[in-house]
Amino acid sequence: MKPILRTIFTNTLSLFIVSSMFSGLQITGGFGSILYIGAWLSVLTLVLDPIVKVIILPLNILTLGLLSFLTTLVSLILIAFFYKNLHVTNFVFSGFSFLGINIGQISFSGFLPIIAISATIYFLNKLIGWLFGE
Repeated sequence: MKPILRTIFTNTLSLFIVSSMFSGLQITGGFGSILYIGAWLSVLTLVLDPIVKVIILPLNILTLGLLSFLTTLVSLILIAFFYKNLHVTNFVFSGFSFLGINIGQISFSGFLPIIAISATIYFLNKLIGWLFGE
């Protein structure tokens, strides 16, 4: 029971942080809606993870695991399709500069916003899990 609650917590926290970072992820309905989406993201990721990993195994080996976020992508697409409080729209990342590293303005449109958002949720999930000793 504890690992399931921890997974729901990390997914919910990741969703909240990413929706605050990117204007392309819009969740209406308040905290209850974010918690609901986080729970469904946990369940769908748990169910779809083995299937997606088997399907993309050759590509995942070639990219050294970089495509591991595709389970989150598929889960997020399914949730956005069935749950109307989650909207993924086009957005513009204004860029940032840190310690001499400059990333300019990037425009995300078409299928790219959901790819960028799901990759960010996945890697943020991994970071939060690592920080809390998962």
